Amino acid sequence: MKFTVNRLLMYQAVKTVLKAVRPSREIPEIGGILIEADALRGVLTLTGTDVRTYIQRRLRQEHIEESGSIILTPVLADMLRLLAGEDVVFESGAGNTVLLSSDKCRYSVPFLKDEKFPKMLIPFPEDTIQIKGINSLIRRTVFAADSDNTDYSKAALSYVKLSFHGGMTTAQATDGRCMAITASPHCADGNLELILHEKALTILDGIVKPDEELYVGVVGKFAVFMKEDMFFSTMLFTGDYLEAGKVLENFHQAYAATVDAKQLYELVSTLSAIFGADDDKCVDLRIEADRVCVQVKTALSASSSHIPAAAVTPTPAEGFHYQARLLINCLRHLAGPVQIRIDQRGFVLMEANGSRYFISPRGPVRIAKKEDKQEKKTQKVPKAKTTAAKAA
Repeated sequence: MKFTVNRLLMYQAVKTVLKAVRPSREIPEIGGILIEADALRGVLTLTGTDVRTYIQRRLRQEHIEESGSIILTPVLADMLRLLAGEDVVFESGAGNTVLLSSDKCRYSVPFLKDEKFPKMLIPFPEDTIQIKGINSLIRRTVFAADSDNTDYSKAALSYVKLSFHGGMTTAQATDGRCMAITASPHCADGNLELILHEKALTILDGIVKPDEELYVGVVGKFAVFMKEDMFFSTMLFTGDYLEAGKVLENFHQAYAATVDAKQLYELVSTLSAIFGADDDKCVDLRIEADRVCVQVKTALSASSSHIPAAAVTPTPAEGFHYQARLLINCLRHLAGPVQIRIDQRGFVLMEANGSRYFISPRGPVRIAKKEDKQEKKTQKVPKAKTTAAKAA
């Protein structure tokens, strides 16, 4: 294999496909980038995958002298960044090594053969819709999915549902304690529903810009997102999915208030700053006649404050208790007036800017009490000192 490619174009392509690369003991090959050079078509193809998600970038009109395919480790990105020349030459040598040459610098690195690389054999979708600007939807929703779930029976909690319908695009996700439902108009020109893993959507958000147009379709068990030089595919979830929207149908408001989202976010964040690593990070929230009050407690201190509120229906004096992280994660994605609605049991629904966040209550804060440890007194037995008798 031998080809010459623009260094910066290659560097950008490598950085893009690396977002899907994950080390694997079972399949070492997917810990690298598959590089395929096709001299007949004049196309250089780079592919990265974690088996569930694929990213493929194609570079055209590059000078390919000899076809071939190899797998290089992620260190390739650093090499391309450090090289100084405008172009870089790749040439496979003896002993499963490849030479990278640019200007006066050369690298010699080992490569893996591509026989065990799970190549992407997904055809172009027959039916597609055009979408644009879903980045905001992804960011406002994906955090509510369970990113650390390892329980197969709860796999749906790690997925986000995207619905393109009637000119409106909605996204929803839940980890069982927090639900997010977001909406945006004019994102798509057709109808389609996709349930995708939160990590795949986070990757997609990182490789496309808000103003870029993508064509989206479904092929078998895969969703496919395409633009001129990029091909992104990820596996669909096909099991039973917990619809956050259907859960909210059973929500019945008992208490309410309207506050400024930024003020409430800063209030909860500032008060939560007193939490230590071992503290129970609980936030107490209550609605009074003209304000929303927040309080936090630890074994060493307590802190409370309030912000003004309108359209108030007060809660009981004791209020309700919530996980600090859940409140902060939701509030950071809201802006302007936010309507807070709470039911009799303490489930809270916050709505603003086309976003709805639903958080379950928890029990009161648990203050850890340190047991007084009595120091054990140990008696030190003095060592006997002996003197040697001197002979007279």
